[in-house]
Amino acid sequence: MIIWICVSDDFDVKRLTKEAIHLDSLQGALSDHVNNKRLLIVLDDMWGDALRENGQCWKRFCAPFRSVKDGSMMLVTTRCPEVTEGVRTMDPVILEGLKDDVFWNFFKLCVFGSESSSNHPELEHIGIKKLPKLRGSPLAAETMGRMLSMDLQASHWNFILQSELWELRQGETEILRALRLSYMYLPFHLKRCFAFCAVYPKDYKFQKACLAEIWVAEGFVEPQAGVPIQDICCQYFEDLVARSFFQKFNGRYVIHDLLHDMAQKVSEHDCFILRNKSDFDKVPQNVRHLCILPSSEFDDSNLLRLCKYTKLRTLICKINLGKRTCFVMDHWCTKLTRTRVMSCAFTNEVPDSIGNWKHLRYLEISRTCTLKRIPSTFCWLYNMQILYAKKCNLQSLPADFDKLTSLQTMI
Repeated sequence: MIIWICVSDDFDVKRLTKEAIHLDSLQGALSDHVNNKRLLIVLDDMWGDALRENGQCWKRFCAPFRSVKDGSMMLVTTRCPEVTEGVRTMDPVILEGLKDDVFWNFFKLCVFGSESSSNHPELEHIGIKKLPKLRGSPLAAETMGRMLSMDLQASHWNFILQSELWELRQGETEILRALRLSYMYLPFHLKRCFAFCAVYPKDYKFQKACLAEIWVAEGFVEPQAGVPIQDICCQYFEDLVARSFFQKFNGRYVIHDLLHDMAQKVSEHDCFILRNKSDFDKVPQNVRHLCILPSSEFDDSNLLRLCKYTKLRTLICKINLGKRTCFVMDHWCTKLTRTRVMSCAFTNEVPDSIGNWKHLRYLEISRTCTLKRIPSTFCWLYNMQILYAKKCNLQSLPADFDKLTSLQTMI
């Protein structure tokens, strides 16, 4: 039996256990599931929060695996030395980059579409000098290579590869600096769109059309005469795919962990993800885009603290407070009046104060809930473009609903 879990920087025992067994029951069921079986479990990209509570979190996760058959193995990959020391039972294997000759051939493939660079000897000379900075990373080669391929002029290559960003001492690896360099040379409209994605957690599965609609609602898309704005936005997405900022995965798209790290770095004052109670003290004062992940630590008193972040434009709430949801939303609608995008998992009622969200353009209620009616104040939202509430039990719409002249999609 093989179990492979991408941990990233959210080591939550409940979430990981669920992913390991694909069942709703937790540790006991997992123990029964793997009892006396030979098992390979891979925990991919583990970070230091796995060792919190003096290692008790890690011990709780490992407990159900005590009953596995001899010969079972757990393989952990990590970029954190403290994780290596905290979980290892043998000497670690240090992964190096690709060998120079293999890496160079791959880099040429990313830039020129083939392993031959004979038609560009000057570019080959320029590239070879800087390739050691990429440390043999295929991701860095692909991202940097795609950027250089946009302009096969020596002046363009020299300008990028001699950038002072290579020399910045930020405690970052050369690989991360290379990725950040690729970001810095994106057109401005693509920078905004990609940096916004830091509001989503690692390993999030993006849908092109959905993300494009949100980019439009955020005002990131520059209109072009005669071209539908959705087509422009989808082209933005494809441009980022062509530059390897997104990778296709089972019909959707993902962002590589290193690129997600870079996105968080460049948007650290604008985007924030709340994972647990302690994160409320770390929210940037001028945060504009906020995501609240499911956590048993959250209650309405925590969430009401967000009312002071009056510059918020995006609020993605993945938790269900039951009957208290409307109470929290009422305060948000009163205080967070610059909101443009709201995505909530659940609400059994929409408060009358939603009429205060004059800038709201995108509203999504993603899960099944008992919402039956929308208040008449909803018709004050003249900028509303997208309404998704297909899993709600809406029985009627307000009489003045036809006044929402900007509404494009309602499902």
